[in-house]
Amino acid sequence: MEQNIYLLAFGTFGNPYGFRQTFFRVGNQNVAKSIKTFDLNTNAIKLFEDSTIYSIRKETANGLNSIAYSKYSFAKEQNSDRGGTFIGASIFFTNEIAEDHLTITKLNEFHKILAAKNVEDKTIMVNHSDNFSVDLPQDFDKLSFNLKSFDEPSNFNTSNACLVVYSSIETNKLQQNLKKALELLNNFDTVFFTDNEEIAKFTHSKGLYKTVTEEGFNTEIQALREEKKKRLQVMVNDFEKEITELEENKRVTVKALKDSIEENSRLHQENGRKIEESRKQIQIVENKYHEFSKKIREAINYVNSNKKIEDIKLFHSENKREFINFVNQNTKPQYLNTLNNIQPKTNLTTQHQLNHDWLQPNSKFQNKGQTKTKDSSKVFIVLSILFFVLWVLTVFYFLFFNSNENSFNFINA
Repeated sequence: MEQNIYLLAFGTFGNPYGFRQTFFRVGNQNVAKSIKTFDLNTNAIKLFEDSTIYSIRKETANGLNSIAYSKYSFAKEQNSDRGGTFIGASIFFTNEIAEDHLTITKLNEFHKILAAKNVEDKTIMVNHSDNFSVDLPQDFDKLSFNLKSFDEPSNFNTSNACLVVYSSIETNKLQQNLKKALELLNNFDTVFFTDNEEIAKFTHSKGLYKTVTEEGFNTEIQALREEKKKRLQVMVNDFEKEITELEENKRVTVKALKDSIEENSRLHQENGRKIEESRKQIQIVENKYHEFSKKIREAINYVNSNKKIEDIKLFHSENKREFINFVNQNTKPQYLNTLNNIQPKTNLTTQHQLNHDWLQPNSKFQNKGQTKTKDSSKVFIVLSILFFVLWVLTVFYFLFFNSNENSFNFINA
């Protein structure tokens, strides 16, 4: 037997048990424990003598979408004249259902066996559903060979609303109506069918469950379909609006990208020019150091040639001043322009749409831009360090040279 088919019998038994239901075929014990009872709210609907009610019900049992087909017939309780009492049976499906005609046939057969073995003179002869004497309908396992998935209902949320349909419950008619009722379970938790006028009048007078005729039943279905059409049209309109917004968003986003790329291209060229000028400046600075070194040696030669001390000092001071001014003005690296981080953002929202991956920023493109920025920054850092080292060496050199020069003056003094 399939794991998703359950067979139950139930009834009202008076004191002390009241309503009770028992499983006579169980697909899964955990699911069975979570299935709601099939008791009737007799303040809203109840059976009268010689009356019958069929129902189709939706629920979620242990997380599984489920459909139950049930049959109720009037039966008295022992030692009680209380009205609205009954005996009944249900075939419960999870995730899949069998063909409607086969389900109704097996439900009628099981209910007939249940009533024949447990009801005498319109009275239930046992005091608990566990004590029911039953046999499974012949070929009951055929249900498992004809299972099919169902598209309707698509909504298994509880609405706390029920519908009572006053119409023929002849087998063929009932089969057609139960099939249609699957759609209505989107709006109702349970749909009841009865051909008993007294039941229909009772439910209508109580007003807790909506009560309609066969014509009203078809009207409910048509209204549901019209509402579904409207919702689908709203969805189509939302998608069309989204396409329009998408085109505008594309225009703005692409323009922002192009503008940023053009600006970055300009800045990149400017940075390239600055870097190239800095590279050329290295050679000029090196040459200047070499020239000053020659000037110092020339001053040494002047000392050895007995040239006047004051003239030598003046010669060296002028050369030093010129060298210092040159170094100070030419060893400051040109700062690079910072490139724009190209990251345009869409103004689309998820209010009327799914969160597609293509709405996410293009991280690959961003990474390429960031890599270029990092490469330029590395060149800038290297040049800055080099110029700084040269400057430090210059400072140390002159500190040291001035110290030697003071010593020289002291000796000559």
